[in-house]
Amino acid sequence: MPYLMKKGLLYDLNDAFDMLLEYNIVFFGEEHGSRMSHDAELSLLKGLAKRDPKIVLALEMFERDVQEILNDYLKGKISEKTFLRKSRPWPDYKRDYRPLIEFAKKKKIPVIAANIPRRAAAAVSMANAISPEVVGEDRVYLPKRVYLQSKTYYKLFAASMETMDHSAPMKGMAVDGLFKAQVLKDAVMAASLDPFLDRRIFFCCGHFHSDFHLGIPYQLKKNHPKLKIAVMVTALATEGLAMRERAKIADFIWVEE
Repeated sequence: MPYLMKKGLLYDLNDAFDMLLEYNIVFFGEEHGSRMSHDAELSLLKGLAKRDPKIVLALEMFERDVQEILNDYLKGKISEKTFLRKSRPWPDYKRDYRPLIEFAKKKKIPVIAANIPRRAAAAVSMANAISPEVVGEDRVYLPKRVYLQSKTYYKLFAASMETMDHSAPMKGMAVDGLFKAQVLKDAVMAASLDPFLDRRIFFCCGHFHSDFHLGIPYQLKKNHPKLKIAVMVTALATEGLAMRERAKIADFIWVEE
């Protein structure tokens, strides 16, 4: 049975939803490929939508340039086959993310394709610079400001690069360029929410993009300091962390017994 943990206390989902409704934006930091993560995301989306029919879903897993294609599918204007052919879905889409999209389609929930196109992030990592010239055609997605000042985020990112498998594509690339690409993703995903900030948003992303209220929440707070933001992870993300760090990584921890 799933529970949400907050400050060491366990709450059943009904009580937890009452707490989540106090926030403007709820981030769920997933473990990519984790069945627990994807089951939790769907349960949370359903629960939030039941309590707030105006909920908006935002996803790291789709990029800004496929927003119109995603909209057309949600409105029934194109087939699923056409949608998948044009939208560059992540691997295991059918298993991991299709349930979210199909629920949103059924309930007429807007879905934000939040991420910067991969080609732009790759260009930034290679150039070690964020500029309209570097990202080319994707300059239309650049926010006015990209905040690179968090030393804590940089240290966490550099440490994650050290532990990366030697066969990973990014292994051996310059950390500074990769960090700028990471922050660009965060800033673009934060900016993608701007048209919907008068509604509650449920945002699914890899947990590194929201852990410790860094990443996307950090970029959001810089521009919108009054937003109430909740960050959630599964218990998997807390493994190996010291107890004092477990209390900092997120506001809520999804626990299954």
